[in-house]
Amino acid sequence: INSDLVAPSAVPLNYGGRKNATAKIPKALIEKEILEIIECFGRTAAILKKAGFTGIQIHGAHGYLVSQFLSPYTNTREDKWGGTIENRAKFVIEVYRKIREKVGDDFPIGIKLNSADFQKGGFSENESMEVIKMLSKEGIDLIEISGGTYEAPVMMGKRNESTQRREAYFMDYVEKAKKITTTPLMLTGGFRTASVMRDAITSEQVDVIGIARPLAVFPNLANELFAGKRTNFSTII
Repeated sequence: INSDLVAPSAVPLNYGGRKNATAKIPKALIEKEILEIIECFGRTAAILKKAGFTGIQIHGAHGYLVSQFLSPYTNTREDKWGGTIENRAKFVIEVYRKIREKVGDDFPIGIKLNSADFQKGGFSENESMEVIKMLSKEGIDLIEISGGTYEAPVMMGKRNESTQRREAYFMDYVEKAKKITTTPLMLTGGFRTASVMRDAITSEQVDVIGIARPLAVFPNLANELFAGKRTNFSTII
């Protein structure tokens, strides 16, 4: 999409092998550029607050920049921004701190975070749990759980039997995460019936239900769910 690609490391997007001749190779960011991007996150959040938004979310999943820094597959740096999970998480922690500095303590900040990348050498479930602990300690207001990247789009594939029954893709992960944080957790991906969403909330498996594709098709879906006018949208796959 972008003519000039940058990333934590010079690792191209893999649609069929990392040596794909058509893949653009991004330029590895230098530290000055990393700090500038962190500043941009904060400035953008301040603009959104001024424009009237009542909260913001950092996209830290699906192989975008924050996700790339977290993953050892795309972050092969040997400086303080790479290596250990503490170093790879430094970027998202600094992004959060900069945003908080710009918007104040009473403005909600959330993040969409991968439960895992689901690709060999990528961001693992154990590492994701560590990042949840770090962000919770920092005081983030909401953590939305997702998973996969454009190279491993797990939310687009077939679901196993247990996942089909529970609808949500990452419920097992959320149940584990619930044990290590008191930060509200939002689960997105797979929910298709009001009864299953209601059960997930009342059983305290999750704190917030996230829906994406159904909401794109039915823009008034939230109101329709609460009014009981639409209870099943399982044809939206």
